[in-house]
Amino acid sequence: MRRVWSLRSGWANGSFLARLDDSVLAALTGISELVRFERDDVLTHQNQSGTDVFLLLTSYVKVTTVLPNRTRALLAVRAGGDLIGELAALDGGVRTATVIACGAEPVEALRVDGERFVDVLSSSPGALRMLSESVARKLRSATQRRIDHQSGPPHVRLARVLVEMADDHGATPYGKAVVIKIDVTRLEWGSLIGVSKRTAERAIASLRQAGLIGSGTKRITIHDLPRLRALAYPE
Repeated sequence: MRRVWSLRSGWANGSFLARLDDSVLAALTGISELVRFERDDVLTHQNQSGTDVFLLLTSYVKVTTVLPNRTRALLAVRAGGDLIGELAALDGGVRTATVIACGAEPVEALRVDGERFVDVLSSSPGALRMLSESVARKLRSATQRRIDHQSGPPHVRLARVLVEMADDHGATPYGKAVVIKIDVTRLEWGSLIGVSKRTAERAIASLRQAGLIGSGTKRITIHDLPRLRALAYPE
């Protein structure tokens, strides 16, 4: 599909789709359906069956889970170039998370049958290795997040997450300020750093008062990324 190739320049260099060989991407494109999700549309539901894989072409999605106390926690954010649903395609299990479109622009994605997705990648050792590396990076990031939850006061934990978000999903339309182009609620910021909504609000206020960030209802602008990075990861 011409649409897929026209969007490739917008994918992060290290993302799964950006690293795929052209022939493998063409093969996946040939067996997929182009789908579109508006903000707050759901791509997958936690604990439901389904093995379709979504190859994200544009915008952002939130990966969320429902905790035992029935609150929804934000686990991760994925962007154009990333994969959604590969675990269910690999092991046939139920969905481990609910994935929701959350960017300012609609999400465009290729939906591929999970078995056919695995077949195409299995025909290319390099592509299969990249899939393994992609899964490993996600697991490593989740492990590091758990470690960060136990280390440092809330405003420092938040600084770490904001630096990660800025590096992965930030834009600089206003000069030095970095805009995180994703709608994230105070409750979701709290779930990312392992604290309550109220504690997350205090952490945001602390960084704002220090002149490091500005915050709206759901979006945060980073005014001084070098200082924020120094706070998150002091030498």
